[in-house]
This record gives sequence, C-alpha cells and structure tokens, in this order.
Amino acid sequence: MSNIAVVPATGMGDGLIMLIASHHLLRLGNRVTTFSRHLPSFGRWLEDGEYRLPPDDWKQTLSSFDSVLLQYDNTPKAKKIALLRRANIPVYIFYPTYQSSKHGNLLAGFDFPFNENQTMVDNTCLGTQTLFGSIVSMNNGLKPLSGLIHRKNMLRVIIHPTSSCPDKNWPKHKFLQLSKLLQEEGYQPVFILSPEERADWPEIEPPLFSTLEDLASTIYESGFFIGNDSGPGHLASYLSIPHLIIGAQRQNMRMWRPGWHRGEIICPPHWLPNFKGLRLREQKWNFFITTKGVLKRFKSIVK
Repeated sequence: MSNIAVVPATGMGDGLIMLIASHHLLRLGNRVTTFSRHLPSFGRWLEDGEYRLPPDDWKQTLSSFDSVLLQYDNTPKAKKIALLRRANIPVYIFYPTYQSSKHGNLLAGFDFPFNENQTMVDNTCLGTQTLFGSIVSMNNGLKPLSGLIHRKNMLRVIIHPTSSCPDKNWPKHKFLQLSKLLQEEGYQPVFILSPEERADWPEIEPPLFSTLEDLASTIYESGFFIGNDSGPGHLASYLSIPHLIIGAQRQNMRMWRPGWHRGEIICPPHWLPNFKGLRLREQKWNFFITTKGVLKRFKSIVK
C-alpha cells in the first residue's frame, strides 16, 4: 500500500475532477490525501480518505508521501511541486495544456498530456488508467447524504452568475433579466453566491451556504442549473442535474465543459471574428449571447 498525495489545481471544478483519480487510487488499496481549499468543505459527502487544505510548505509536506499526483496549472505552486522530482520524490503530472516548448519533454510513465478535444473528466479517467492501471470509472466518490431526494424541487433553477475569472462571466444585468423570465415561465430561480460576492448583488437575497456540503445538497434536490464555466456547474453535472453552461469560447469548452451528465452549452456564434485588432469573440463575447437565447437553450434541456 502506497501513501499518495493528490494535488488538484485551485478551482472547485478541478478538485471535483481530480477526485476521480483519488477515488480510483483508494479503490486500488492506497492511502490517499487530497489537497484542496474547496474539497474539505464537502464534509459528509466525501468518502474515506483524507482531505486537507493546501499547506504553507509544499516541499516539507509532500516529502512524507511515497508519490504525488499533480494537476499542472502553470502556477508557481505547480512548478515548485514538479521540481520535487529533483529531490527524488516521484511526481506524476497531468498536463491539461501541455506544450513541449513550455513544459519540456514528457517523462514516460509519469506524465500524461490531455487531449483538448476531450473533456477534463474523460482525460482524467484515461490519464489515471494510463499511469496507475485498472479500469477507471467517472465516479469521484462523492455520495449524497441519506434522506436527500434527487431533483425533489423540479421547478427550482439554481443560477450561479459568477466564477473565479471575471472575463468568463455573463453580465449581471442579463442574469437578473433571465431570472425574471424564468419566474414568468413558472420556475423558481435561486441564485448561489459566495459570502464574499453577496455585497455585489444587493438586488437579490440568495441563501447562505456555510459549507459546500450544504450547497451540494441544495443542487442535488434542484431541477436545473444555469451558470458560467465554474465549479458549481461541474458539481451539477456530477449530480446528474440538467444544466446549461454559458461559455466564452466554444473551442475551449470542448475540454472545460462539465463532463459527467452532459448538459448544454451556449457560446457566441462561431463566425464572430477574433483576429488581431478585432478580438470581438474574446473581448465582447457576452454581448452576443442574449437573454432570450439562453432561455431558449434552457428550454431544450427541460425537454
């Protein structure tokens, strides 16, 4: 039995996806510790295993493990952990955006570059199977709490209007307008925001979730989900909640769209120019996704 550390990138979605690897390594009989600033907050939803917040000193912490599995996100943290190979610590690396000129040569048996035409979920399953063996399922080990009823509130639509990157966000006024249109259609839109984000949305009174365990339970019992490319969208996908993700670029969404229960995505028109000097798709993408267009696409997931 090996003592393995799993280190996802910083986002909630990254943590949920890398739990696939953690779950598989646990099934193989290893001791697994997953480091994430989000995952410990899922509490009772998590399976056996250890879930810890990121340490201040990665080298000191990871030196006590037999090996490390890293999701490489090009951050200083990822670069420091990758360099632990020089200290004879076995570090396995998933590269979502591998470039030989940037990351160097791949180390056979330890490195796995992702395919940009497959989802992160599919890539993680294949990468885990390639590096550690045995058939890998999409299961990440999260289990709904006893007593919860899947999609109990069929008319409740969870709306997540933010993300870790403001450039990926559909405009606030459009989300508010969408909420009104959904109410007119008989739905019950519920916004979810972090405690830090609530002050920026005085127009609404979203529920306050003290833990991600509470958030997961609410999404699990909701009928639908609409949001930007962000962690809660991946959670909705894992929980088989029909969802619509509003994305900036269709090409990027091939990989970054939620990869469990396949919902819908809506992106700007493919003909929108994005060449040097006129980067409309990059800079003005959200102008070309209308509220009525989102509502229409939402109705397609209802059907």
